[in-house]
Amino acid sequence: MNIDDRHDEAPSAPRAPEPSANGRAPVDLRIERAMRLVRGATVNGVRMSARLWANYPVHRWDGAKVTHHRAVVIVGGFAGSAGFYTYLRDSYEAAGIRRVAIMPPVDNAFADIRASAERLASMVHLLGGEVDIVGHSEGGLMARWFVKELGGDEVVRHVVTLATPNRGLPVRIEDYPWLERSATARRLHQLVDSVANRTVLPMAGVALRQMLRGSEFMESLGVDVPPGETQFLAVRSRWDGVIPYSAADLPAADNVANVSLTEGPRYGNHASIASTSPQAFRAAMSFIRRS
Repeated sequence: MNIDDRHDEAPSAPRAPEPSANGRAPVDLRIERAMRLVRGATVNGVRMSARLWANYPVHRWDGAKVTHHRAVVIVGGFAGSAGFYTYLRDSYEAAGIRRVAIMPPVDNAFADIRASAERLASMVHLLGGEVDIVGHSEGGLMARWFVKELGGDEVVRHVVTLATPNRGLPVRIEDYPWLERSATARRLHQLVDSVANRTVLPMAGVALRQMLRGSEFMESLGVDVPPGETQFLAVRSRWDGVIPYSAADLPAADNVANVSLTEGPRYGNHASIASTSPQAFRAAMSFIRRS
């Protein structure tokens, strides 16, 4: 072939990156390592925070006596571990709940929310009889999926969601109408979204992507809870710091109640809502103590 003939050839397509041993393209390994470090630090941070209230006296319950024999299942949230919820478990037991179980989500709740919901279904089956479920953060979505998709409506009397992104985490620009009107904000969002889709989101846990508003999981779950015998209570706080206040409530329905905490940042933050917040504890106990 003559050199001049090369001009008549179609330009060759860029070579696709060689897949790695696990079948994935070699995305920037530095980002992947960084995400692993962040993930490990998050889990360890949650465990350390649990130690801060290990010496707290359990919550006092001065309300009506618990007369039913239902078990309460506490379902942990993103990056959570069973140890994080022992304070809440001890408080429920001291208040008269006879059986309290903590369900650690699959892979510290980084895995598919549906897989954790299936584990929840198995635990409820082992406990036998009717139960009440208290789900913190992502754990509330697991409880809702169990009730809606896995037959939980037949055995769950009450579901309490503590600081749960019931409406999905708002990350799309259309979730912020006041920003969407700005051409500069739209261009900036497109740039950030493009970078995130190529780097951070592929490395993030499945559950985190599922919690985003507009995800396939959130669209399947829906915002409204199914009608029926199961009663729902959503507890939220303006001082959460993790879950936006506007994302943590449930739409009004005959079997739905919403509570907004007024305790300020000390007890209204994301971790305290599932531990040291007296107001959150009283709201949940008042709800689940009912026959």
